[in-house]
Amino acid sequence: MLEPSLKTRLPVLILLGLITLISVIDWIHNLGAWMMVPADVMNAWESARAGDLGTGVVNALLTSLTAAFLHGDGSHLLGNLLFLWIFGVVVFELCGWRWMLLVYVVTAIGGSIGQIMLETDSIIPVLGASGAVMGMEGFYFGLATQKKRPDSNVWPLARPVNSGELAAAGVVGIILDFMGVLGDGQGIAYGAHIGGFVTGMLLSLIAHPFIRST
Repeated sequence: MLEPSLKTRLPVLILLGLITLISVIDWIHNLGAWMMVPADVMNAWESARAGDLGTGVVNALLTSLTAAFLHGDGSHLLGNLLFLWIFGVVVFELCGWRWMLLVYVVTAIGGSIGQIMLETDSIIPVLGASGAVMGMEGFYFGLATQKKRPDSNVWPLARPVNSGELAAAGVVGIILDFMGVLGDGQGIAYGAHIGGFVTGMLLSLIAHPFIRST
């Protein structure tokens, strides 16, 4: 039997489990075609605009989402799962599982777009849930700036954390990402982080009127 606190957060656990499962399958069977290559997506987008919606074009465009379910190694996966658990829970408890899932999908794509805008001609594959994790943070930040939200008590946070402190954590993360873009950010998809965060903030403006009063 699940602990009550885990049972009530089951949709978040299912999302984390799905990401873990796909990542492990990738390590075993190599789902390299799911990784997002900015130059390939741009070429596919131009083809789609020209009316070509063939399988290759659609598959290339879909990598903007599928890349968010792959991870390079265990530490990459665990780091993303930890922050996705924290912000996924607070988003889920505020908005419900439908909004949580929508935020993950939309901000994963927004993160890919951010990386494409930063490195349009890159042929280096991109993978990881970081864009969607930053999207959850941006979404929560947007909600917290519109209205005070309840304190959050989520493992491994040592105590209930108020919405201002939690939102500030997201701001610190995005500032570090901007610094990475300006510096030598080799190996980290800073564009995906920034794109996801900004997409999450914009999505919070749409979501705010539909979220139950707290």
